[in-house]
Amino acid sequence: MIKTRSIKITFAGSNGNRLDARLELPVGKIRDFIIFSHCFTCTKDILTAYRSSRILAKQGYAVLRFDFSGLGDSEGDFAECNFSTTVEDLHAAINFLAVHYEEPAILMGHSLGGTSSLAAAIDAPAIRKVITIASPSQPEHVLHHFEQALTLLEQGIPASFEVAGKFYDINPQFVDDVRRWDMQQKLTKLDKPVLIFNVKNDALVSEDNASEIERWVKGETLLIDLDDTDHLLSDRKAHAYAISRAVDWLEDQDAIDEHESTQARIK
Repeated sequence: MIKTRSIKITFAGSNGNRLDARLELPVGKIRDFIIFSHCFTCTKDILTAYRSSRILAKQGYAVLRFDFSGLGDSEGDFAECNFSTTVEDLHAAINFLAVHYEEPAILMGHSLGGTSSLAAAIDAPAIRKVITIASPSQPEHVLHHFEQALTLLEQGIPASFEVAGKFYDINPQFVDDVRRWDMQQKLTKLDKPVLIFNVKNDALVSEDNASEIERWVKGETLLIDLDDTDHLLSDRKAHAYAISRAVDWLEDQDAIDEHESTQARIK
């Protein structure tokens, strides 16, 4: 097994916010750089992000995970953030790695972080592959968290909502922003391979979402169902299985890229 090390870093994200991040590095040759995006209202230290990054680093990948603006140890007012700022944060992360390390080739995200990864990949030439885990097909899916607060927000009144016992202030602009994003239309422009993990019987994101992403993406897709786990991939065996399948898929894609490159040189 490859040894790893973790580096604490910060970089400027949307609206100039300083974003707190960790770069998990294998000791030795790096296969590729990956950016891992966490779920809505989560942080880079949630087990799904932490475990995924460490396992991938042990397989030779360098993985950057960071707190989106307004969350965790990153700067910013969550009430003023939205889906668009997460996409901007991702572009900032891509640029940071390109300048200070190496251009990342892969975006990987859990839940809404996967949706953000799809959106960011469309306009990121360096990104060659995307992996989503239990991700909604449309960002407005997260509005189900708002419950009664949504009524106030739709009337232009700031409100707060609760997730896992914690309250978050939110402004009406968030609702307007997520509803402006039409991922069905945007994903017709994503001509890159996408690996889609669907958690069977997910209580938060139904399998229809994975099927829609599969249909909407212009590029090649592979959908894999995960059994005996939950939205957060709490079961260690299921989580390890998912990452092993992701590594297999990445290796297969590398082989395809190499073959196509060889054929192009021959011609």
